[in-house]
Amino acid sequence: MARTGTALLAALTLLGACDASVGSNRRATDASPPPLASAAVASARSAPEPRASPSAPPRSSAVAPPAPASVTRLDVPGDLPASIVASADGKPPRIVFLPGICSNAGAYLYGFAEAARALGGAIAIDGDRPCGGSTDFHSITSDPVHEEPRIERALAAAGVESPASADIVFIGYSLGATLIENLVKRSPERYPRVILIGSPRPPRLDRLGGARAVATMSCSLDVPKRMRDAVGVLSRAGVSSAYFEMPGCTHGNLAEGDRVFAEALAFLDDSRRR
Repeated sequence: MARTGTALLAALTLLGACDASVGSNRRATDASPPPLASAAVASARSAPEPRASPSAPPRSSAVAPPAPASVTRLDVPGDLPASIVASADGKPPRIVFLPGICSNAGAYLYGFAEAARALGGAIAIDGDRPCGGSTDFHSITSDPVHEEPRIERALAAAGVESPASADIVFIGYSLGATLIENLVKRSPERYPRVILIGSPRPPRLDRLGGARAVATMSCSLDVPKRMRDAVGVLSRAGVSSAYFEMPGCTHGNLAEGDRVFAEALAFLDDSRRR
């Protein structure tokens, strides 16, 4: 993840990034995106090949674009399976995504899969509490004592040798954002750079004051003022922070995820080098 903001966005272009919207009420599978969560894939029809004259130079071969980033299942010993987008460089993931109540964490990865692949890979961890009678959706808690060991087990299963000291960005949506606040307060050295999306309450300085950089995010039709105001509070206290907005979506969804997440991750990466 040690790239400039320009280089990060350029990487997305080379990987054929595409925007997608995905709600927390969508189901992920290993083979294909969940219903209603498919990314828009550009297509073009080839025109008939012109007849070459004997003196015409040979046509150069077109380079095929890379396949779209995929979301796959990762078995975690002693816990529920996680979902993962592999990094473009083949290294263990550098991004952890934590959802909220009654969510499918893997479904969210489809909304920023290209950004995740280009920027270090991502792992999404479901909560382990039931959501009614559903087997596809689970609820996370805001208790760091309960959730931190689960995060470490998932990272270990993904190949992170030392989860406690790895340089990882943590992203929390809704109650997942509250969980991240509590994790930062408990162990700021483990969670120095975080992204909070659509927090159910205004992010608190007494919890986040130990972070090195905080990006806040909201759908434009969710709680943009709450998340934008938090940047002012954090910045005045000396915490590097910035706000990023996803256009035209409501709580529990993502919009233009590849672009917006790339911008937020680039901000955090720049803060790491300062």
